[in-house]
Amino acid sequence: MDMLWLGYDGLSTPYAHISAVLIYRAELAERVIMAYGRVPANTLAVVVTDAGAYLPSSWSAQHLRAQLARWRAAL
Repeated sequence: MDMLWLGYDGLSTPYAHISAVLIYRAELAERVIMAYGRVPANTLAVVVTDAGAYLPSSWSAQHLRAQLARWRAAL
């Protein structure tokens, strides 16, 4: 299964399990902490999985959405 690397060591998620890509806002911090344990200082975006996990990313939302679109186009 193809994986999207979120910009942090060991943090990736399968493309097929991505439900949304959000621009990081402080209101999302609690959900990120529940899923990852902390909000890294350089978090730019949040990837929401189909299981409801909110995962931080150091990549921009625009970059992540482009990666997801390329993956979907290749299906």
